[in-house]
Amino acid sequence: MFWSTPKHLLFLPKYFPMKQKNLLLVIILVLGAFQLFSQVSFQKWIGSPQDEYVESMSYIYSDFLILTIHRGELAGSYPENFTNYSNVIYKSDFELSFSDSLFLDEIDDYDVLVKGFLKVDSQGLLFWAKAMHKNTQDEQLCLLWFDESLNLVNSLLLGSTDLMEIISDAIVRGNGNLLFVGSTSFEALEGNYILWEFDENINEEKKIIFEEVVAYMPTVIEIPGTDKFHLCAGFETFQFDSELNFETVFDFPATINIHPQNQNKLINDFEYLKLGLFLSAPVPGSPWEMDMAFVRMDENATVTESYTYGIADSIDTPGKFDFINTDTIFFAGTRNLSFNPVQDSWVSLFTTNLQGEILEHQFWGGDGQYGYSGLTALPYGGFLLGITRWDYLAFPDDRTRDVLLITENYGNPTTGLAQHFNNYDNMQVFPNPGNDMVYVNGAENSLYIRMMDIYSKLVLETGFNETANIDVSHLPVGIYIYEISSGNEIIKTGKWIKQ
Repeated sequence: MFWSTPKHLLFLPKYFPMKQKNLLLVIILVLGAFQLFSQVSFQKWIGSPQDEYVESMSYIYSDFLILTIHRGELAGSYPENFTNYSNVIYKSDFELSFSDSLFLDEIDDYDVLVKGFLKVDSQGLLFWAKAMHKNTQDEQLCLLWFDESLNLVNSLLLGSTDLMEIISDAIVRGNGNLLFVGSTSFEALEGNYILWEFDENINEEKKIIFEEVVAYMPTVIEIPGTDKFHLCAGFETFQFDSELNFETVFDFPATINIHPQNQNKLINDFEYLKLGLFLSAPVPGSPWEMDMAFVRMDENATVTESYTYGIADSIDTPGKFDFINTDTIFFAGTRNLSFNPVQDSWVSLFTTNLQGEILEHQFWGGDGQYGYSGLTALPYGGFLLGITRWDYLAFPDDRTRDVLLITENYGNPTTGLAQHFNNYDNMQVFPNPGNDMVYVNGAENSLYIRMMDIYSKLVLETGFNETANIDVSHLPVGIYIYEISSGNEIIKTGKWIKQ
C-alpha cells in the first residue's frame, strides 16, 4: 500500500514561525497515520470452467452489497445471451465476504437475464430482468423479489405475446413509480421506442410506443427541476413531459469529437453527467486515439462542460462512472483492449471530481486480457470495481473470463493503493495444466500463495522464498484461482487447472 500526503500540505509558507511549522508537521503526520490505518482494500476472484462477467453491482444499505454475475458460454448472437448464460447472485459485505448466493436460470418457460436492482419495497429486494420464451423467443419484462437471504419471494412476467418488449433501462421515479424504456425489436433500425410506467403496486399506468426508428438502445433520466424526462439514444435526446407526452428532440453536438454512450446520472435537479468516448483524429498512418470522457448536460441537453481521461498513445474506452457526491467521482474503463491480435490490456480507474481534476489514477492488468465489468460508488468515499480477465496465453482457444472484485478505501475519499501485476512477468507457475505438484520460480523472498476453488473457497495457502514446490495431490480435478502476494500487495494472479 502506498500513501501520499495531499500536495497542498507539503509546502509550508516561508513566513510560518518555526513552532507553528513544527506543530503543523505533527498534525500532518497524525492525519497521515490516521489516513494510512483507515485505508482498506479487499479483493476476490470468481472463476469457473465457464465464461463469467459482472452484470450489475448494487449498494443496498449499511455494508450490504448485491452482485449479479452472468455465467455461461460466450454468446454469438442476441438470443444466445439467454440460452447460454445463467445468473449467479451474491450477497456480500464491504470485505467481499459472501454470506448468501442464488443460482437462477429460468422463470416458468422463460430464460431470464437479471439486469439490476431497483428498490426495496414491501415484498423485498426488487430486481428487473429480461425474459425470453424458450420456444417462441418472445421477450418480456420480468420483475423479481428476493428476501435478504436471496430467497426468491415472487416473480412477475409483464408483456404481451404479440409485441417484443426489449427493455434496455429502468429508473425509479421521484414519486416511486417504475419507468422502463427499450425497443420493440432487438434488431437495429427495426424497432420503435417503448416507454412503460408502473405505479408502486406494479399496476401499469402507461405504455407508450414512440414511433421513431431505434438506432441505439435508449436510456432514460428524470430531470426533477423541470419535471421532464430525457430519453437518450446515441446522438439524439428525446424530451417527454411528466405524462410521457413527447415534446422535442435535442441533437448532441458533433463538433466536440465525443460519441455519447449509454449512461447518465443526475448531479442536481437540472443537470446530469453523460458517459462518452472521445475520438482524436489520427496522424496519417496511425490508428484513432480514444479516451474515456463524460460531459455535463443541462435541462435542455446542452453540453456545458466536457472532460477526457486516458493515457497518451493508447486506446482508452469508457466503462462507467459513479459517485455519491461529485467531490469524488470514480471513472473506470479499459485500456488497449484488442482482439486482432489479442494482447495484454488493463483496467483504469480515475478518481476525479466535477472540475475534471485527476485526484488519482489506478490500473490493474498486464498479464492477460483485462476488461472493465462493473463499478459502484460506496459510502464514505469508496468503490466496488468488477474486472474480467482472460488468460489468452494459457487458454488461447477457450475464451472464458474470470472475475476480479475489488473494494477499496470505504473510509476515505482517495487512496494510493495500486496493483501492477505486470511487475512480476518473470514469475512462473507451472505446469499448467498440472497434476500433483505446482512449481513457482522467478519470485522474490517472503511471498505467499493462496489457491481458491471455483466457489471462492480457500483450499491452500503457504509461504515460500524465491521458489516453491507445492503438493496439490489432495485437491480434486478442476479449476483453481491462485494469488501470490508480497505483504499486503497481490503481485500475481491466475487460473490453474488440475487434470
